[in-house]
Amino acid sequence: MELVYRKLDGEISPDAANIHSARYPLVVDLDKTLILTDTLHEQVVAAIFTKPAALAFAAPSVLRGRAALKASLASKVDLASTVLPLREDLVKWLREQAAAGREIHLCSAANQAVVENVSRRVGIFVSAIGSATANLKGRVKAEHLARTFPDGFVYVGDSRADLAVWKVAEGVVLAGASPGVAKAARGLGKPVEAEFSNHPLGLKDSLKALRVHHWSKNALIFVPLVLAHAWGDFAVVRDTILGLICLLIVTSSTYLLNDLADLSADREHWSKRNRALASGRLPIASGLLLACSGLMAAFIGSLFLSPYFTLALAAYLTLTLAYSFGLKRVPILDTLIIGILFTTRLIMGIALLRVPASAWLLTFSVFFFFSLAMAKRHTEIVRASSSGSHSLASRGYLIEDEPLTLALGVASAVASLLIMVLFIVEEMLPGPFYSHPQLLAGIPVFLAIWIGRIWLLAHRGRMNDDPVSFALRDRPSILLGILIAVLFVAAL
Repeated sequence: MELVYRKLDGEISPDAANIHSARYPLVVDLDKTLILTDTLHEQVVAAIFTKPAALAFAAPSVLRGRAALKASLASKVDLASTVLPLREDLVKWLREQAAAGREIHLCSAANQAVVENVSRRVGIFVSAIGSATANLKGRVKAEHLARTFPDGFVYVGDSRADLAVWKVAEGVVLAGASPGVAKAARGLGKPVEAEFSNHPLGLKDSLKALRVHHWSKNALIFVPLVLAHAWGDFAVVRDTILGLICLLIVTSSTYLLNDLADLSADREHWSKRNRALASGRLPIASGLLLACSGLMAAFIGSLFLSPYFTLALAAYLTLTLAYSFGLKRVPILDTLIIGILFTTRLIMGIALLRVPASAWLLTFSVFFFFSLAMAKRHTEIVRASSSGSHSLASRGYLIEDEPLTLALGVASAVASLLIMVLFIVEEMLPGPFYSHPQLLAGIPVFLAIWIGRIWLLAHRGRMNDDPVSFALRDRPSILLGILIAVLFVAAL
C-alpha cells in the first residue's frame, strides 16, 4: 500500500485542489476501507462457529432489511473483543491529519455498536456514525452526510456505492478502491487528496491458504495400492488418483474453515496474522464460498468412485472438524485423533481397491502416527520447559506432562514396530508377490532407526515441524526412506 501524491515542479507535493480540500473534515468509511474486512461477514462467521443458534434466530430479520439483520447480529455476536485488521497506512495518515488539527469522523453502514467499538479502538474519531433504522450506504449515506456537514467534507471510501457520497463531497480519498471505482471517482472532477491501494493476494499466499505444503501427507492413500501390487491395474490407479484429488480438496477446504474459525486468535499471533484470511487479503465471503464449494465438489466426485470411499471421506471430514473446533485442546486424545486421521487415509485407499482391510496394517498405522503426533507435543513441552513457560494452555498440556508424553510416545513407537514385524510375517511373507521375501526384514530395522531419530530430536526440543513434514526435508530421513523403498523393490 502506498500514499499517492501529485507531482508539481519536480517536487512531490499535494496540488492546489488538495490543499483546498484539506480545510474540510475527513469522513471515513469502515468496511474494507478503515479495516481490510467486512464487519457483517465477521459477525456471520463468528456466529457460524460459536453461536449457530444466534445466526438461525437472526436470519429472519433480513426480511426487514439489511439494517435489521445487522442490528440482530450485533445484539447476539459481540465484536468488541475481536481483532480486526486495520489498513495501517491509512490509519497512520489519519493520525497525522488529526495531529495537524483536522477533524476525523467515522461513518459506516455497519451497526452503530460495531462502529463505536472500532472507533474506541483507533481513538482518533470525533464521532462514530453507524446504521440504526436505515442501512447507511450509498445515497442514504450521502444525504445524511450532506445534512451533517453542510459546510463540506472529504470522504474516504472504497466501493462503487461510495460514488454517491463522493458526488456531494468536497474531496476524495481512495482506500482499497478497485481500478474501475478509482477511475469513476476521479471522473467526478473532485480533488483526490490521497490514495491507498491493496496488497494483491499472490499465488504463494493462495497456496499457503490451501496448505498445499501439507498435501504430501495424503500420499498415504496409495499405500494399499502398492502393498496389493495393483499398480498395473489401470482402473485402480485411475480411481486412486481421483480419490486423492477429492481428498486434497477436502483437506484444503477444512484448512480454510479452520482459519475462518480462528480468525481472531490468528490475528493476535505473530506469524499467523499474515495468513490470507486473517490479514484480510482473502475476503471472508470468498474463503467461505471456496471451502463450501470445494467440499460439495469433492463429495459429489467421490460418489462416482465408491460409496465406501465417500463414507471414509465423510468420517475424515467430521473428525477433522471436531479436532479443529475443540478436540485439539484435549490432551492425549488430540494425538490419538491425528493417528486415526492418518489411518483414515489408508482406509480410503483400501476402499478404492475394493479388498478387505488389513487389520495389521491399520493397527500399525494408528500406533505409528500416534507416536509421531506425540513426538510433536513432546517437543512443544520440552521447549516450553526450557523457556520457563508454565503451561501450554492452548493444547491443554502442562510442563509436568513431559515424562508422560515421552513414555506414551516411545511405547507406541515400539508397539508399531512389533506390529509391523507381525504384519510382514503374517501377510506379506506368505503371499506370492515376493521372490526374495527375506529382504523385507530390513524394513522394520530402518524404520526403527528413523523413529528413534525422531524421538531423539523431539526429546532435545529440536523437532521444528511435525515429523512427516520434517522427514521430507531431513537428509537422513530421506536416505532411510530410499533404503526402505530399495528393499521393497528388491524383494519383488
